[in-house]
Amino acid sequence: MNKLKTILVYLWAPFANLLWYTHTVVMATISLLLWPFDRTGAMQHWCARWWCRLVAWSIFARIRVHGTENVRSDQNYVYMANHSSLIDTPALFAYLPYQFRIMAKKELFLIPFMGWHLWTAGNFPIDRSDPRKTAKSLRSVIEGVRAGKSLAVFPEGTRTPDGKLQEFKHGAFKIALRAGVPIVPVSIRGTFKLLPKTTLAPRPGRVEVIIGEPIETREYSEKNLGELIARTRDAIEANLQIESKELKVEASV
Repeated sequence: MNKLKTILVYLWAPFANLLWYTHTVVMATISLLLWPFDRTGAMQHWCARWWCRLVAWSIFARIRVHGTENVRSDQNYVYMANHSSLIDTPALFAYLPYQFRIMAKKELFLIPFMGWHLWTAGNFPIDRSDPRKTAKSLRSVIEGVRAGKSLAVFPEGTRTPDGKLQEFKHGAFKIALRAGVPIVPVSIRGTFKLLPKTTLAPRPGRVEVIIGEPIETREYSEKNLGELIARTRDAIEANLQIESKELKVEASV
């Protein structure tokens, strides 16, 4: 039976990847058409949410979200999530309940359709060509978060090679600290089994997105930044380990 499932996964993989690209082109085009009518980014975020739901359906990923009561519509945050798979981004966009933006290297904003959507939706390009330009890009992110935009980041910086939580980089925590907004730990479970870093053949399965309680940053400074990082990492790790039966399902796709 397992051998048959593996064969089916690899037979479906080319179609799943083709659908992924097709969904990107279609929803990005709709996003671009809507952009002149709404410069707040709300319509673009709606397009991104439905793009991610279509991606989930095409790879037979069943996404469930927990803990939406921990965040409010009148507060902006820096969401910090573990990073196990390419499916993590669709999982976040599909069911985090309120608008947010992401950071991405500047070159991605030049890619047709996806990059155009990133620009018009108000996401943050990071110029890594030299330290001065990188610092300027990060100042723009901080200003955007201070102005009321929420931000979603993967503090590990890259996908885990073995499914285990990696060490967190400092940059995203400094953004939250300097912007003076709470950090929301988000635990994404199941995506490593569906699509690990070593393959492009997605497997069907269940994904759980667990939104933790916000962590206030005002009691921290750069002198005790390590404590803030450890607290956030521990919160994400704890929800990765919790039993599924203890979770209340609030939404699913």
